[in-house]
Amino acid sequence: MSWVRPSVMIEGFRIQVVSDADEPARYLSLGAETSTTSITNLTPDLDYTVSINSYYGSEESIPIYGQLTIQSSNTSGRVRRPHSEAIKCSVSALADLVFLVDGSWSVGRENFKHIRSFIGALAGAFDIGEDKTRVAVVQYSTDTRTEFPLTRYTRRGDLLQAINSLPYKGGNTMTGDAIDYLMKNIFTEAAGSRKGFPKVAMIITDGKSQDPVEEHAEKLRNIGVEIFVLGIKGADEDELREIASKPHGKHVYNVPNFDLIQEVQKKIITEVCSGVDEQLSSLVSGEEMVEPASNLQVTEIASKSMRVTWDPSPGEITGYKLTLIPMVPGMKRQELYIGPTQTSINARDLSPETEYEISLFALKGLTPSEPILDLAKTQPVRVSTECSLGVDVQADVVLLVDGSYSIGLKNFAKVRAFLEVLVTSFDIGPNKIQISLVQYSRDPHTEFALNTHNDINAVVKAVRNFPYRGGSTNTGKAMTYVRERIFIPARGARDNIPRVMVLITDGKSSDSFKDAATKLRNIDVEIFAVGVKDAVRSELEAIANPPADTHVYEVEDFDAFQRISKELTQSICLRIEQELLKIKKKSLLPPQDLRFSEITSRSFRATWTAPAAAVLSYLVRFRKAEDVTGDYVSLIVSGDTTTSILPNLYPVTTYEVNVFSQYDKGDSFPLTGEETTLEEQGPVGNLRVTEETTNSFRVSWLAAPGSVVRYRLSYVPLSGTGEILEAQTIGAETTIVLQELFPITTYRVSVSPEYASGIGNEMLVDGTTKEARGSPRDLRVFEETISTMKLAWQAAPGNVLQYQIAYKPAEGGERKEIFVKGDTTRAMLKNLQPATEYELFVTAQYSTGVGVPLLGTGTTLE
Repeated sequence: MSWVRPSVMIEGFRIQVVSDADEPARYLSLGAETSTTSITNLTPDLDYTVSINSYYGSEESIPIYGQLTIQSSNTSGRVRRPHSEAIKCSVSALADLVFLVDGSWSVGRENFKHIRSFIGALAGAFDIGEDKTRVAVVQYSTDTRTEFPLTRYTRRGDLLQAINSLPYKGGNTMTGDAIDYLMKNIFTEAAGSRKGFPKVAMIITDGKSQDPVEEHAEKLRNIGVEIFVLGIKGADEDELREIASKPHGKHVYNVPNFDLIQEVQKKIITEVCSGVDEQLSSLVSGEEMVEPASNLQVTEIASKSMRVTWDPSPGEITGYKLTLIPMVPGMKRQELYIGPTQTSINARDLSPETEYEISLFALKGLTPSEPILDLAKTQPVRVSTECSLGVDVQADVVLLVDGSYSIGLKNFAKVRAFLEVLVTSFDIGPNKIQISLVQYSRDPHTEFALNTHNDINAVVKAVRNFPYRGGSTNTGKAMTYVRERIFIPARGARDNIPRVMVLITDGKSSDSFKDAATKLRNIDVEIFAVGVKDAVRSELEAIANPPADTHVYEVEDFDAFQRISKELTQSICLRIEQELLKIKKKSLLPPQDLRFSEITSRSFRATWTAPAAAVLSYLVRFRKAEDVTGDYVSLIVSGDTTTSILPNLYPVTTYEVNVFSQYDKGDSFPLTGEETTLEEQGPVGNLRVTEETTNSFRVSWLAAPGSVVRYRLSYVPLSGTGEILEAQTIGAETTIVLQELFPITTYRVSVSPEYASGIGNEMLVDGTTKEARGSPRDLRVFEETISTMKLAWQAAPGNVLQYQIAYKPAEGGERKEIFVKGDTTRAMLKNLQPATEYELFVTAQYSTGVGVPLLGTGTTLE
């Protein structure tokens, strides 16, 4: 570096060299006659600020400043000004970055300097530190060696110094072995590679490998390493694609010569930075390769269930997801989540005679494997016309028969015949189905109670012989009688047994009946109504249980009983079966005390208390509470566990949650609750500063997750001398220009997403404005003498360190210069030649350079 000595007397110069990394500052003292010096042992591609001032005794001049950077490819050691467009990754871009460098003979020692320069530029784009980005360099040829591991350098300056000192190895091109070396010796915890951090391999090669690469590269990608490849000169394009991650347009680069690396360097650094940010997002969501299960089989197929079995995934997984999708449009699908050790499940609540597409996914966190698939069809439902085929069929059935005058003796015989057909459908006995017959008109009368007859023959005989009584039609009074006098223990009624009443009437009731019917249904009596001739359908529907199409029957006369007997019997038998299942469920103890915790925007934990019974497993079902007809998502939880995370939820959504105890005999009734997920929040990504000017720069970022209302920014000079300023975006825009900034000032910028519920986490980035440089204006010359003249001007913009005033005779002669302080706008030129015109140049000098000179002329007197 060189400078011009001042025209006044001084004792010497003091020079200070400061790096933008962690290197200690350097100080030099030089004699008064010195105007040039050399600064050595600088780190390549690191920016330095140099200041120099003169001193005399205890007084010092105002310093002048400059910046320099040594190019790693510049072996001459000349100083150049740094590129102001050097790319930096976002502050959040933290990774394990490994360079695999081809050091074979074909590269050549002279070309290796270009590789060093590229490595320094890419590594220098990251924030280096033990808990930030770690960098390793591995060089390969015939064999492979680690130049330095991930744990070696924790300071940027030390790292760049080491990169600049990389030796050239020489040898053959064995890229496959080298990639295998990375997986076994570099991307391991023992070597300093960290779990939960993005992993990047930058492979640089100049020729075709002399060993296979595809298998080794695939293994490296499968452990989560994103591979970028830079091919030079003789590199094989197909081989580069075999090595690199996809998409190839982002990960494969090829240049014809080493000195053209600079042309793709900016794009590579940008894509690597972006890839690290994407990996960070993927790691948050658990996105990685998951090995699938195998050998999916479907067995034990019934009308509403089937058993699905499989061989376990060979990988490290957290569970399985089973989906059963009916091949008929509009039917409900099932989605079940199963623990990692389970390899079989009985899928229940399916639709009869329906083909299902069955897909099984292995899960690692929220990330699924490729599915294994099968098709299976459920069996049709076999409905019996008799209730005698079920082994454990039990029920208390009351036949309530209208014996009013309107029926007549002849038709009453037809009623008896219909009742005989009806009762012969049942398997009658004290521990099976019990039947009671009540005839009513003005008053009800018990023909026989539930515990009167113990076999079918006795019941049939009693039905054939019971008398016709006659009278009015008080249906309401009769139903009250059945509730109070028949469905009681003294008349044979049993607890926890299905109760059925079949009403047969031929006309409108003479009394009120709705309240009596409601009270019967309230003690769990299933009412069927058969209307003959003049019966009123609206009355029948008000008495019977819904739905009317299976509980209300009408015939035009007593001869038509045969037409409905089969359908009525089927409906009664089906309801008995359903009630038995319901009663059985009541005996299966459900879990208790459902509660929720660990609530996030995408999941929450459900916990319950186990019942006082041995539970095989728990079925946890959930769906959006508002979606009352929607499909449930199901989780199967082992019987010794009473908690489960509900995954893959939507933010700010209320979910209905049901937990069933599962036993050999079936599932309990559900324990039910509701919980609402939180609003999704998180920081912005890839925060960066661009388009810097003297008083503004643009701040941009990737959108934060969730429903962002707007982004709030605060920014303050790092020097701490300015006030904290604030800005906000219009809506959810992800870029903003901060204006009215001070020149050549570094600002710490904070960006926080704002949600409806409050402010999210902030992210920080530093941005530096450019220095305001310009020219002084309005040069005036006055008070000329034969040997002097005075100059004045209007100040140049920005922080001027000093003004240089140069002058020389217009017709030729020695150029001279003087300097004045930056806050001065006047100067006197002395020792001039008389009667001579001088060309004048006034130039503002800044810490980062000089402005454009202001030109003028002045003439001394004779």
